[in-house]
Amino acid sequence: MTQVELDSLSDEELQRYIDGVDEDRDARPSREQAAGGAPRGLSVLMLLCGAVGMWASLSLVLAEREQLADPGASLSCDINPLVGCSAFLRSQANALFFGVPNALFGLMFFSGVVALALALLTGSRLNPWVWRLLCVGMAGAAAWLVWFQYQAFAVERALCPYCLVTWFVTIPLIVHVLARSVQAGHIPGPDALRRILVKGRWAFVVSAYTAIALIAAVCFWEQWPAVFGS
Repeated sequence: MTQVELDSLSDEELQRYIDGVDEDRDARPSREQAAGGAPRGLSVLMLLCGAVGMWASLSLVLAEREQLADPGASLSCDINPLVGCSAFLRSQANALFFGVPNALFGLMFFSGVVALALALLTGSRLNPWVWRLLCVGMAGAAAWLVWFQYQAFAVERALCPYCLVTWFVTIPLIVHVLARSVQAGHIPGPDALRRILVKGRWAFVVSAYTAIALIAAVCFWEQWPAVFGS
């Protein structure tokens, strides 16, 4: 049911819709969600993922600053021939838009997520357009993620440790924010899609992690022996 349809219900009808006892009950929005709020679990997830993403992005900014000050310096993020950030910081892909380092965009994105999470944890209720805008941001983050993974697996043939951290925290953000927005009716979608997204959130996250791990294993198959010294 869309937000417009929810708004058209009387309090009694809305309560019956929310409290209905059937196989769809767990995927229906709570009254708080329908009003623009979020479950505490989602707010905490957004806060934790956003904070970790901010740390990883800031670490990349500081690493780039160190490299610019001393191009020959050995960076702490350069762990072995396969895992390191120097190659990515020197790459033209490091500043995709307007010459601004990608890590700064990441820092702004995760800072926004943290700010929204703090607002939700204090009981704030966001307008539907805020949730829709956040979903647009998550869609952009998903596209950005896929592009960076292509750069890592096919172009640079290496893995940036801080980038891996941002991948790890961005995936559950994308899935959970989209699922919550569809569940609350802020993003229209059929009931079947809502049930799949809401009930299968962590399955989607684990599947994405598994796919990335398998792709990395295949792409770097010949490099693993050198990494592990065999």
